[in-house]
This record gives sequence, C-alpha cells and structure tokens, in this order.
Amino acid sequence: MKLFIYTAHEATPFKGLFEPLGSFHKVILSNHDAQIKRFIEHEGTQIQDLLPEGIIDSDEMVSYISPEDSSLFFIPSEMQETFMKLLQNLFKKTKWTEEQPPEKPSKDDIGLVGNNDLSDFYDKLETQTVLQSVEDDTMSKKKELEELFNAIAQNDNEIDAVLVCIHDDAKTRVAYSSLLKEGDRQVDVDSFSVQIQHFVSMLKMTNKVNDHIGSLKTAELLFSGGIVHITHLPQFGEYTFLVFVSATEEGIELLALHRKRNLDQIITLLGQILG
Repeated sequence: MKLFIYTAHEATPFKGLFEPLGSFHKVILSNHDAQIKRFIEHEGTQIQDLLPEGIIDSDEMVSYISPEDSSLFFIPSEMQETFMKLLQNLFKKTKWTEEQPPEKPSKDDIGLVGNNDLSDFYDKLETQTVLQSVEDDTMSKKKELEELFNAIAQNDNEIDAVLVCIHDDAKTRVAYSSLLKEGDRQVDVDSFSVQIQHFVSMLKMTNKVNDHIGSLKTAELLFSGGIVHITHLPQFGEYTFLVFVSATEEGIELLALHRKRNLDQIITLLGQILG
C-alpha cells in the first residue's frame, strides 16, 4: 500500500469524498474544506471499506497490510494525521517508510486516462510525501520461526511437532507451532494448551511445598504412545515453554540430538520476537 500526500491550489473536480482512479484500489480523496472537516470529525471511518482487508497475526490477532498490497491513496495534507491514525488503529503491525524523493506516478501508472477535469487536476497537484507500507520485522521473524518448526517436524528425526506454549492470566495458548503432519505420525497440537495448563499448576504446587527447588529447566515425559520434551523459557515470560513431541516412544536419542541442534536458533528467534 502506498500513500501520496498532496497539496493543490484548486479544489478537486468531484463533489464526493473520494474518486477512484481506474479502480477502487487507487483512490484520490477530496480536498474540499467541507469534506476535510467531515473526514476529521468522523476519524476517517467513511473510507474504511476502501482499505485493504489486512492479514491476521494469529499470535496477537492484529491485522497488518500485506507487503504485496498494491493499493494507492492520494490524500490531502490536511487529512494526513487523521488518515494515519486510522491506519494505526486497524493495522498495528504495519510500519511506513518515506520514499525520497517523493515522486508522483504517471497517469498511465494509476490508470487515469482522458483529457477531463480530474486528469487536469492530477497534472497540477503536488506530491509532498510518499509513504510505503512495509512489513514489521517481527512478522518476518515469526515466519522464519514457523518455517524452522516445519522443517524440523518434517525431517526424519523422531520429532513430529514443535510448538511454543505460553501461560498467562490463567489461560494457556499455543503461540507458534509446526504444521500438522500427514500420515500415522500426527500430533494433536491444540491439546497441549490444556496439558501445559495442568503442567503449570504442578509447577506452582511444587514451588509452594519446596521453595528451594528452583526453576524448572527441562522435563521429558515418556508415554506408551509418544515422547514429550518440555523446555522452560522464563526469559520470555514466567510460563513460556518450548515443546518437542514424538508420535512414538522409539527414537528418544534422535529427538534429543535434533532438539539440541536447533535449540540455539529457536531461542535466538524467540528473543527477536518476544524480546
């Protein structure tokens, strides 16, 4: 998504708040005083349906604008502050970079054709600032972490699922996880939010009866139908856990080997994401 902040010595030649430039993905907003006043009074909500749908971040349930989005908006400088506040409220994870120099695209670039009033107005407007949406670095790190989890889980290494569980405010959630595998070695990842919640209760009770035992480092649970290895990561929150799961009870040494090989990279990525 790209924003062109403009000034003009004359009013836009249309009466409404906006006019599409070839399509509703390319829009110019009116600089009429009455439209500017209404836009600011309503905090820009009149054009909300024209904005990109956004992408949901499953961790925080916050939308961000896709880096591939091709929407263009020409915004009067008087509306800039209100417009940016609207975008910030809707797309909290989207960052903006200012292009230098701020160049106005050609009429061919935006699909504006013909020798009409709007085309003449476009020729005369001056572009003050050009803002390009960019992906927050945190989002790219989350993708990198999930890709690493998927690579680990798909390899022939007795690891069938990798996930991070976080417990806070009496709730437990699976924050990040590998994709579900096909075939016989499937792991019910969602069930671990319940299991970790009970695990946290056990840790709390342990600390109450023995306050000298210290903080949990790792735990390995061997079941008749699989292996669960839990690493406590209190540096990312009191009850944050990295979980490796095997769908069989064999290969405990392989699981331990590949967990160790990937642990440093996982912790580095989590540090960049969770701080």
